[in-house]
Amino acid sequence: MPPDVSLIIPVFNNEAFLDESLSSARAQEGPSLEIIIIDDGSTDASLEKIKAHAALDPRIVVITQANQGVSAARNAGLDRASGKWLAFLDGDDWLAPGSLAAWHQQAERDHLDCLMCNGFSFEKDIQTLLDEAILRRQPWDSILTGPAWMMHAVKVKEWPHYVWMQFCRRSVIEEANIRFRRDMIHEDVPWTVQLALAIKRIGFSQPPRYGYRRNRASLTQSRDPDKVRHRIASYLKVAALMKEFAHGQPPAVRRPLRKQTLREMGHFLGLMRKGNVSPADRSQFAAQFLAARIAGQMLKGASNYRELAATFKAWYLCHIWKRRGAQP
Repeated sequence: MPPDVSLIIPVFNNEAFLDESLSSARAQEGPSLEIIIIDDGSTDASLEKIKAHAALDPRIVVITQANQGVSAARNAGLDRASGKWLAFLDGDDWLAPGSLAAWHQQAERDHLDCLMCNGFSFEKDIQTLLDEAILRRQPWDSILTGPAWMMHAVKVKEWPHYVWMQFCRRSVIEEANIRFRRDMIHEDVPWTVQLALAIKRIGFSQPPRYGYRRNRASLTQSRDPDKVRHRIASYLKVAALMKEFAHGQPPAVRRPLRKQTLREMGHFLGLMRKGNVSPADRSQFAAQFLAARIAGQMLKGASNYRELAATFKAWYLCHIWKRRGAQP
């Protein structure tokens, strides 16, 4: 008989935190559970730790693969999952006891397609931050359609693109054929957009049960030139996907997608200005921004003077950077 919940855990070189993370997963009780751990080509002792936990818990399924990135690891977990519900846990994070039971009970009771959960962030000591919530502006007592949630979240400037706080009905994911994009980081953004467009009933769980570890060595904090280039290129891909997702949607749905494009391009511009980027790379990315006519998307999403000014600034700076790169 299939389990109630499939918990998908991608792992890459999480040796230092893995015992804590996997112990929190194994401590979950209530719904029947399969714990799918994907070792994405770790070069430290992560796989040995995974196998040690698997020897103690028959609910654990271990998948090993060559390093392909977190998107490919999560996709491997999705392909293997058999539970009615899907949950995600990163290999350096933590789940409070009873989390899956509480989420499962609410999702079943309210006949949801997805439950947006809450979490807290920490660096070393989990216990000191249990009362700090990441999400504060969600419609806690409501059940919305996915597009209505998207419109609300963009309006209040809190659209959580965190797959690890989404407790989803697996049949919805499979019917919409949603998978993580392997060619980019910020892969949670297109995943969440596709999810929002697919779900008919989304609810919200306010207690912060998911512990997100602030990792200063993460890709999003690095100033390594290759990683910065990857992030910039991914923001451009996010803008292209937002345009693709908006095509054919009613105006009420297109507007928040364009508004979110404007906000994502704020991150793009910040990296272009302050990141560790060579003039040649900056020129190339600026040319891609202009060729894709992203400023036009931003302009359609702008609703005040500040956003209009940000759009013009992005367009103007990209013209300057492109020309500088073309100079001999």
